[in-house]
Amino acid sequence: MLKNTGITIALAMLSMVGALGIDAYLPSFPAIIQDFQTTPLAVQQTLSIYVGAMAITTLFAGTLSDSFGRRPTVMASLLLFAGASVLAIFAKSISVLMLARGLQGIAAGFSVVLSRAIVQDRFQGPEAQRVMSLITMVFSIAPSVAPIIGGWLQASLGWQSVFVMLSLYGFGL
Repeated sequence: MLKNTGITIALAMLSMVGALGIDAYLPSFPAIIQDFQTTPLAVQQTLSIYVGAMAITTLFAGTLSDSFGRRPTVMASLLLFAGASVLAIFAKSISVLMLARGLQGIAAGFSVVLSRAIVQDRFQGPEAQRVMSLITMVFSIAPSVAPIIGGWLQASLGWQSVFVMLSLYGFGL
């Protein structure tokens, strides 16, 4: 049994933010295209913006968390993720959705880096390896589960419900 189970679960959930943000809304593409009367290319760009922002953020997330501390950086990034998810819920144009997705991507980049940095800070040796293995396992499950959850939400409650779930996930975490 792992020591520090609570922090391990929290770190595993933190590592899932990026994957949930990518995969949960994929089943909603057709509905978003229809609601905004836009092209498939424009909606696909919301994904590219998210992934691009996430990738760029990973370059400086560690340095910022070294400067400002892990906890404040994690909290700020989760608030940004949740807030950007709320912005996406109320988006009235594809441009606003693109902005929301970019902000979500920035926040998700922090979650990817910080979940691993905190493991290095808090754990040593074999325990660090066990924690990192658990985080990696949970992270690898997210891309397969997220579209199922997103598809169910989309079919039941509409595409905005996916972003409601993402905002609740961010605020809850």
